[in-house]
Amino acid sequence: MFKNSRLLYSVIWILWALCYGLSFPTYNLSFLSWFCFVPVIIFSYLESNKKVAIYSFFSSFIFLILTLYWIYGFWLPAPFLMFMIYAFYYAFAFVSASIIAKKFPALRTFAFPLSFLSMEILRSVGFHGFQWNILAHSQWNNLLAIQMADIFGVHGVSFVILLVNSLISEIVINYFKKRKFFIDNKSYIISLFLIRLFTFGYGYFSLNKYQRIIKNSPGERVALLQPHTPSRAEWWSKRWQYYGIFWRLHAEAMLKEPEFIIWCETMVKNYVWYYLSRYPLDEEVNRFNIRFIKMPEEFDVPILMTSPDTYDGKKNYNTADYLEPGRKGVQRNEKIHLVPFGEWMPGYDSIPIVKKVMEIEGAGSFVPSTNFNVIQGRKSRFRVLVCYEDMFPSLARIFIKKRVNYFINGTNDGWAYKLGFKHPMYQHLAGAILTSVSVRRPIARAANTGITCIIKPDGRIEGNIGTYNTGFYVGNVPLIDDKIETFYVKIGYIFPYIIFSIYVIIFLVAIFKRGE
Repeated sequence: MFKNSRLLYSVIWILWALCYGLSFPTYNLSFLSWFCFVPVIIFSYLESNKKVAIYSFFSSFIFLILTLYWIYGFWLPAPFLMFMIYAFYYAFAFVSASIIAKKFPALRTFAFPLSFLSMEILRSVGFHGFQWNILAHSQWNNLLAIQMADIFGVHGVSFVILLVNSLISEIVINYFKKRKFFIDNKSYIISLFLIRLFTFGYGYFSLNKYQRIIKNSPGERVALLQPHTPSRAEWWSKRWQYYGIFWRLHAEAMLKEPEFIIWCETMVKNYVWYYLSRYPLDEEVNRFNIRFIKMPEEFDVPILMTSPDTYDGKKNYNTADYLEPGRKGVQRNEKIHLVPFGEWMPGYDSIPIVKKVMEIEGAGSFVPSTNFNVIQGRKSRFRVLVCYEDMFPSLARIFIKKRVNYFINGTNDGWAYKLGFKHPMYQHLAGAILTSVSVRRPIARAANTGITCIIKPDGRIEGNIGTYNTGFYVGNVPLIDDKIETFYVKIGYIFPYIIFSIYVIIFLVAIFKRGE
């Protein structure tokens, strides 16, 4: 179709990479996702697999640079490693779609949605799972479109967007072949219309439904602290300065009479409980630590304190502890899904060179927790999703089964401080919004550098105090009835497994099928 035109090939793929990248925060041109794949889908179906592989692989780097350029602020080698791996994911999606479409023309409409979504699923699971900038996340500010996440989750939203692109592609291909728009495209046009009607119809219905639920639910008044302290600055020498920031935020927030005060991830970088259990109370480190554990009594309000901890001095956990005045003991949530390469990776303790590289780059040495407990507060049951755990609806749904009213997200995206990057904060927020809608629970987010806010279960946010600011927000978190379970929570989480299984079977059959 595009004979002897390398320039045209390049333009088509560069436009896809640019439009796809601009769909995500903070560019926020989310409408581009609904049709930007069309030219490259057509290319993949009509050109050779070799050309598809080459153009898709190299153009993916443009998309990755546009959306993930900031990742070097987290770990310097990350772009070199991640961009290569992710470009392979995208290229494999296009090539496998090309193979399936050519071997099974009757399945062409579903070839690309199955292939692309399967690669998104594959890169989201396991210890290396990095469910960041999933296609559905581009719709974070499109409230009508994201409501259907409560049916099949974030991957369900992605699938609908991909299917719309695929249907448009079929219409374009048929038009150029037969020069007839409606007669030969009737089924595609009707399908496209019905999908869009369902998307907006269900979105409108669900928004109204959950706005009523939110309005009629009791609330818990929470204070979310955003200290804006340097993530990689030396902690101990400036501990009193940081403590002063924390105390001031507490005192100012108390003027608004919160029922619960929530800290951001690793707001305290000291091993509070480890030192208190092993060193005399009059030691300097414990004279400092005691101030933190006395804060709930001082302000007469429960506090969620976040810090690293260890039980044996060897295995470190990223923890959040609930301290309530007048109540003995501490309730704790520990991070389950750690950031790959940044916080933990297999072999960290057994492979010296891996440990050395991670230490040089300032990476953490945590281990993933296996504790799936929830916390019982004064008015509610909740689970703390630490850091980017709020990007995983599959993790959140586990705690819905344990009858939580809402989630707390303590996060620290302050490692993106270089050049004042805002993209990671808003991209993180986008994923959290899709999680909230998928399981229909609010998420109260306390972030070190932003975005601190309350995400309502309909996808709306309240209380954003900006990025790279010191401050707090006090607002009401609706306590959703713990018996409410979405279709995604009940059975929709199986959808990605079904999609991936179908894809693998069709792709393998296509590979071994003779002829093109």
